[in-house]
Amino acid sequence: MDPSPSRRMRWAVGGALILALLAIVLGGVFTAVIGLFTGQIAPEASWVDWVRVLWPAILFWGLGALPFGAALGFFASLIWREV
Repeated sequence: MDPSPSRRMRWAVGGALILALLAIVLGGVFTAVIGLFTGQIAPEASWVDWVRVLWPAILFWGLGALPFGAALGFFASLIWREV
C-alpha cells in the first residue's frame, strides 16, 4: 500500500526539520571546538566574536542538511506504516 502524498510531504518536512536542527546543534559544537583549537577564536572573546564565527557556520550546517532530511523523511514514510 502506497502512502498518501500528504503523509509523504508531512514526513519529508518533519525529517528535514529534525535533521536540520540536529545539524545546527552538532555543527555549532563542531565549529566552536575547531575554532578554539585552531585559534580562530579565543576562549575569552566577547559574545559578538562568537556570534560572528558561529552564525554563518550554523546557517550552512542547517541549510545543507535540509534536502537530506527531506529525502530521509520521504523514504521513511514509505517504510514505516501508520497503524
